[in-house]
Amino acid sequence: MHPIVPAIMALGAILFLVGIIVFARLGLQRISIVKLLGKEYKLWRFVVATVGSGVALIMLSVLIQKHIPYQPEPDPQSLQPVLSSNLKYELESILSRMDIDKDTMMVAINRFQVEYQEASQRGDKNTMDLLILEMAYRIRTELKNQNYPENQIEREVERIIGLLKQKPNK
Repeated sequence: MHPIVPAIMALGAILFLVGIIVFARLGLQRISIVKLLGKEYKLWRFVVATVGSGVALIMLSVLIQKHIPYQPEPDPQSLQPVLSSNLKYELESILSRMDIDKDTMMVAINRFQVEYQEASQRGDKNTMDLLILEMAYRIRTELKNQNYPENQIEREVERIIGLLKQKPNK
């Protein structure tokens, strides 16, 4: 929910209720003029203005909720890539054995972990599958550039992806 929606809705409800209460109270007393901030208003104009603006604000809050999507800022601590020390050691040993550029691959792996974690929290299976495919392609391409045999490429890709898909221990 957008954070401004409750405030607008509350203001609209207050205006609406003020208009109804003033109409009921002054209508019973047969008073036709409302004095507010040194100005005089006819009762029916005051009621129409307060009730109308209250309804308009309530409708505005509904439309804001419907048409303006709100996504809170992600918590930077919750989106840090987290690998247990065992998984991290195993991943680094695999990468160092393969003779590929470890730094660029680790940057790609960290980005993969953050995005995969976000998609997992949202329950977005399609995004998770696309991220896995992208990472597998990147690893496969790096290994093909190193002239690895095709069957070994597939084993290494499956091994690394299997490590990356494991749930991190916090």
